[in-house]
Amino acid sequence: MSLTSLLSGRNNQELRDKFKTEFLTPSFNLKAELKAPPLTNNYGIVGTAFDYLLRFYLQHHNKDTFIQNNYWVADGSFKMLSRWLLLSTEIATGFHRDKVFQTKDLLTIITNQYEQTKVNYKNYVHTGLLTDELICNTIFLAKLDVYYRSGIIDENFDNYNHEDIKDIKSIISLVDNKNFQAKEKCYLNPTFGAGSSLVGGADADLIIDNTLIDIKVTKNLKLDRNHINQVLGYYLLSLIGGVNSNPNDRPIENIGIYFARHGELWTIPIIEFGDKQKFETFKEWLIFYVNNYPNNQKLRLLNMAILKEETQKEDKNIKSDVKKKNSTKKTSTESKKTKTVTKSKRAIEKKDDNS
Repeated sequence: MSLTSLLSGRNNQELRDKFKTEFLTPSFNLKAELKAPPLTNNYGIVGTAFDYLLRFYLQHHNKDTFIQNNYWVADGSFKMLSRWLLLSTEIATGFHRDKVFQTKDLLTIITNQYEQTKVNYKNYVHTGLLTDELICNTIFLAKLDVYYRSGIIDENFDNYNHEDIKDIKSIISLVDNKNFQAKEKCYLNPTFGAGSSLVGGADADLIIDNTLIDIKVTKNLKLDRNHINQVLGYYLLSLIGGVNSNPNDRPIENIGIYFARHGELWTIPIIEFGDKQKFETFKEWLIFYVNNYPNNQKLRLLNMAILKEETQKEDKNIKSDVKKKNSTKKTSTESKKTKTVTKSKRAIEKKDDNS
């Protein structure tokens, strides 16, 4: 489970209705043309690749205020995939699993690209010089993300669509650095401590000073109800666990959505949705709801069953140990009795001999 799956789950209409009732959809008057229309239908890959590139961009422009957990989803994915490839000689890739690689060849491809990505990333953060190779690297990271989230190994780790590269360059060219220049703190991929743990994992796109911003690489300039639920959900999780590993760090006062293909940032103060008490009340309700979420109930029942089984095994082992000790003690006692009887018998026999 994650925040996204929780909010979109088909059995969670009550949760969505609660968000919609408690936090009314605000007016949205943002108007702008579509400045970077999609050039391919690789929407997911391009969107995720842009997320990575924007993080690199913001890290370069916010060197003094940059805060981030030193971890990419792609890092974990690379380790998982590398271990998996060591277990066989061939592997089928793609959604239809119709392109077969020798695992040693695929492992060489992803290892070389991963290492080169790390080098190019560090160079870009230092120099700010954008290259096609770096954009290819972000596409590679996006493909690793797909494996992490779905288990599907991309069949094109070894090549890139030039139209995707052109598309990402167009989108990043629209970023106005003034919208993302942090005065105090720039959080990239912030997590929410106990809040993230509550929903099985949650990390937002970024927080600039006191504004949480979600990135949307969509051609539609509209305020979707699901988008509002998501950013408000992140805010509520921050009330539970703070930001990153600091439960007392709760900087969010505004939420926003950056429409990347339009180059437009929309923001709104949290107070527009309700006061502190309203959010505290909703937070407590959310905790109760998630803790009673069917999947969590099953998990708790499973854990209880495992705990019960382990306890029974432990009790059985303790009883067995006690039984062995008692048996040993009994044997020892009987042995002592036998020795005493034998000793007494020998003494009597010796006395008879002396007589």
